[in-house]
Amino acid sequence: MGHRPVRNLALVVALALAFVLGAFGAAHAAASRPNTIDFRIDHLSNATLLSSPATALVDGERQAAARRLERLMLPGWFASIVLPAVVLAYFWQSGLAARLRDWLRRGRGSEVAVRFQFGAALALIASIAGLIPEFYIYRIERIMGLSDQLLRAWGTDWLINTLVSMVVTGVVVVMVLWLVDRTHQWYLYAIAIIFALSYVLVFAKPYIISPFLDRFVPLPAAASAVARTLETQTKLDVPIAMEIRSRTHLGIAYVEGMAASKRIVLGDAVIAVTSVPELRYIIADELGYVASGAPFRLALLNALCVVFGAAVAVAIADRIGFRRDDDAVSRLALVAALLGLVYLVVLPINNASLRRIERLDAQYAISVTGERAGAVRAIVRGTDQSLHDVCPNILQKLFMERVDDASTRIAAINGVRSGCP
Repeated sequence: MGHRPVRNLALVVALALAFVLGAFGAAHAAASRPNTIDFRIDHLSNATLLSSPATALVDGERQAAARRLERLMLPGWFASIVLPAVVLAYFWQSGLAARLRDWLRRGRGSEVAVRFQFGAALALIASIAGLIPEFYIYRIERIMGLSDQLLRAWGTDWLINTLVSMVVTGVVVVMVLWLVDRTHQWYLYAIAIIFALSYVLVFAKPYIISPFLDRFVPLPAAASAVARTLETQTKLDVPIAMEIRSRTHLGIAYVEGMAASKRIVLGDAVIAVTSVPELRYIIADELGYVASGAPFRLALLNALCVVFGAAVAVAIADRIGFRRDDDAVSRLALVAALLGLVYLVVLPINNASLRRIERLDAQYAISVTGERAGAVRAIVRGTDQSLHDVCPNILQKLFMERVDDASTRIAAINGVRSGCP
């Protein structure tokens, strides 16, 4: 009877793995670009773009699909956050965390090894708990045509991400508990380490992470000429690469790295389908991100969010009564569960900051290029292709929107009311 919780947990894990692995099958070929959506947007006149609300510019059928997608995605996304937190809380409350700790210690390994293995186990449990919601989200994106990733590739990514999270969590647990053992001011050193890692990871991403995830090639000659003109105009010298996407046909543009490692990355779909005015606006928008020092500020923001979330989780955990078999190791399961819930509080704050940065970048791009019609066309194209709701609900805005919705962005450019209810 004493081992029934262990058997129940193992059964849930086995069923989840069987469900996902049993679903592996053939995938459809990736959709090509340009497509009929691109052709429709190409035929919108500049006058129409500058005199119409976003609701009149986007495709009606795609918007209906976007609203369906919104209703389907939000529950899955919340489940992917809440379910791991609930499982970890049960893992602690049931005493399974203490049993696992004791079993690891009976293995005659050092305390450092026990802490690393326990941290890795927490990451594994959280990853497995979130497996079904994540698979649900993946299938919705496949069905809606937003992902071209084969199921076996998705499964491989999940396994790699799980292994990486296990190693990282194990190392973090060892470092934090080592500091706790040696000083009452452990939290000060932990905060310093978080800030240092935030900047190091941003700086190192183009060198040690991105090359293993995607393939990058130089820009084609025509796009490179547009980029050089803008760099001369803005007096910014930022390397620009084209990313060959194998998991989605959607257009992407982003900045990665900072200082000497920074670069702008444009997806191959962006190069394939955008007009020159759109491309000028997109590149200028990313140059505005660099010019404002956003990579440094976002690294700082991310570190602050982690510190705040960890502090709140630890503070709440301290006010929850200890079990008789608790210690600093087993109680990490409770802290990890609370971290997941605190994430739901921190995320809207982080998203609001990102939306403000994007607004400033858009203003910079318009001031540099004067491409108001090109900007609106690019926003409409991205909204239609990615099935973004032009008038999202409040939950979507709070938790899912890292940039303003199309109605807000286009209204700021063309001065026409958004058209949203």
